[in-house]
Amino acid sequence: MKKLFHRLFGSLVFKIGVAIIIVETILLGLFGGYYVQYFGAEIDRRIVEQISAPGRLIQDEQLKISVISDPKQLELLLGPHLRDAMAIGFDGTIYHALDPMLIGRDIANIPDFSTNRFSSNLRNQVLFTTDGPDGRNMVSITPLFSLNANQPFMFVYFKVSTTGLEQSQHQMQSVLLIGSVMCILMTSGLIFLFMQQTVLRRLITASQFVSEIQFGKLSTRLLPAGRDEIGTLERGLNAMAESLERRTNQHQIAQEALRDSEERFRDFTLSSADWYWEMGADLKIAFASYKFYQLIEELHGSPQGQSFDKLGLKAEADQGWDSMVKRLESHLAFQNFEFSWIGLDGEKHYGRINGVPVFDLDGSFKGYRGTGSDITAQHRAADEQHALQRQLATSQKLEAVGQMAGGVAHEFNNCLAGILSFAEVARAKINDPDRVKEYIDHIISLGERATSVADQLLMFSRRRIDQPTIIQVDTAIAEMEKLLVTLLEHRIELQIWSHDAPLYTCVDPTQLSACILNLAINARDAMPEGGTLQISCCGATIPPINERSTDDDDHIYPKDAAGNYVVVTVQDTGTGIPEDILDNIFEPFFSTKEPGKGTGLGLSIVHSWVEESDGFIEVESIAGEGTTFSVYLPRSEAGVTRVAAAHEIENFPGNGERVLIVDDEQSLRTTAKIILEDAGFNAIVARNAEQALEIIAKSYKTDRIDVILTDVVMAGLSGPQLAIEALRQYPEIAVVLMSGYPARTRKEMEKMLGDYIFVKKPFRPAQLQKAIHEALASKMERRRL
Repeated sequence: MKKLFHRLFGSLVFKIGVAIIIVETILLGLFGGYYVQYFGAEIDRRIVEQISAPGRLIQDEQLKISVISDPKQLELLLGPHLRDAMAIGFDGTIYHALDPMLIGRDIANIPDFSTNRFSSNLRNQVLFTTDGPDGRNMVSITPLFSLNANQPFMFVYFKVSTTGLEQSQHQMQSVLLIGSVMCILMTSGLIFLFMQQTVLRRLITASQFVSEIQFGKLSTRLLPAGRDEIGTLERGLNAMAESLERRTNQHQIAQEALRDSEERFRDFTLSSADWYWEMGADLKIAFASYKFYQLIEELHGSPQGQSFDKLGLKAEADQGWDSMVKRLESHLAFQNFEFSWIGLDGEKHYGRINGVPVFDLDGSFKGYRGTGSDITAQHRAADEQHALQRQLATSQKLEAVGQMAGGVAHEFNNCLAGILSFAEVARAKINDPDRVKEYIDHIISLGERATSVADQLLMFSRRRIDQPTIIQVDTAIAEMEKLLVTLLEHRIELQIWSHDAPLYTCVDPTQLSACILNLAINARDAMPEGGTLQISCCGATIPPINERSTDDDDHIYPKDAAGNYVVVTVQDTGTGIPEDILDNIFEPFFSTKEPGKGTGLGLSIVHSWVEESDGFIEVESIAGEGTTFSVYLPRSEAGVTRVAAAHEIENFPGNGERVLIVDDEQSLRTTAKIILEDAGFNAIVARNAEQALEIIAKSYKTDRIDVILTDVVMAGLSGPQLAIEALRQYPEIAVVLMSGYPARTRKEMEKMLGDYIFVKKPFRPAQLQKAIHEALASKMERRRL
């Protein structure tokens, strides 16, 4: 029985029949409801017409008012459902009534009788319904008027029960409902029998045909019984059976071809130089080609059933086999994973494997398949290539250094030649003080020129210590105008533009001038036929990277560049820089000039200095139109805008303070001792840090050392190491560091020694005296604290 119900409810015919019954029920319900409503409305209309007719007839004097007292006449007019009828005067007195006992009474004295409907303002007949103990009633009140009267003199009242009429409506609805149900049942039965004979029988035959196909009887065919939809389905099933039979035959042929292909693949794997491998879902090797077996068996026997990290191979990745195992456990593909091993020949060999995960149709992981190859020859070739590249780079550097050394030697020879010449002339004119002073000024100028050459070399090697101060940028540029005009020659027009408001930055003023000079020289060389060089200064504010919009050209700014900047722009109208070398112009020794005309250090020095000053530099160039360099330097508040030149520094005489001079160069010790003693200091010299510590220890109990003036770079202990040791034992001693080639950068020395005083060699007497006075002042400040 249960099986029968399952077949019935699962039957297509049953589903179609249920659908038809539902549709019929909905349609019959809509039409039946419409007709019930229509008939109910028609009955209500007739009741209203029937109850209002006597009042209108009496009003039109076609019926006597005395008919109200005649029950038989009223029953003929209003039917058996009449409940009450009265003729009521305008004062409420009942003149005629269906019930004789009510004649002469006042309606106000009748219980449960509504008197508010009888108004002198009533002009037309009114109809309304009331609910009483005996059910629902319909009431009609008709006013009667005398000739030319404005108020009714009497009201005709009729009351009819609607209970019987409602029963009639309910009977009609029941009849419609029963008829609809009978119609639905009969129609559904006929449809079911029709579907049973025309559809179900043929579908059962089709299902039996499918079962035979399922069991392998591919030659079975259906006999289509018509041109309808089921006939189309039967012909489609026959076509499917034919196609399936044909494909089965093709599949058998493909299987035979697959066996042949597997045999060929096996032969290829045996003869290929690469490896082929496969692992199961447990990440253990399930298959490997002969080459892979041959490799692993040399180390740890057969790889069958082992994982890669257990085969004795050394992974070349930083994380070893861990990174590979993580990818395997995550079922991710991998490429170019390299490993190495020591072969039987004692040499190091390299291998590379690739793999992809394999999944079943249901998405379950089945394992990996991949390839491998021996890349030992490639590694050895790459090592040889890298060695050759290093040799080539070294030779190029040496060539560039040779060119640079030639230029530097030429510049130093010029300076030394001038110094020696002026010194000889000064000695010859020793009795002429004015001429001697003039020659000595020339010697000092040539010495400063040589110093600037050394400064550029030190900056390139990042060995120079800057002395930053707050300067007004537009003023610094304006002071260079005469030098730039001379440098650019008369074929190039110089234009200098500045910001309306003063702009300040905290940098070494000498290095800012060197930066502008280097950029100007490059611009001059790029305009051999003449042109225009514009140098301008303006302010710029760069928002943080998360606040930059697409209109800010934020792609040109470094990610961490945010804040207020002073922008120095150097723009020329020269030949421009080709796009293919634009990214290399800041590299050391890179130059497009002819040999002997440039060392390739200028832009590298500018780039290094700008970065050390916490700024950055941007380049825009169009071939044939010109180049624009924009140097961004951090903006500062107004402060000291100018560093006094060496010859403008006032003298700072001493008062017998003991200064220990430590330097491994005798001439410098002697020079510094003379300068300090001439200024009134008591100078003592030491050739190295060890001797200086001995002198400090011996004089500690008698005449203590006030200031240590020490070179930074010395044999044995360096100047900073001497300062650390001296301050550890004698905290009250002041320290002044001096060097032209410091061993550490300024930031490193600040971190190591804190607030220190530094004087750059070569120094003027006033500069050295000022440094000693600053050290003494710092010493007094520490004592007060």
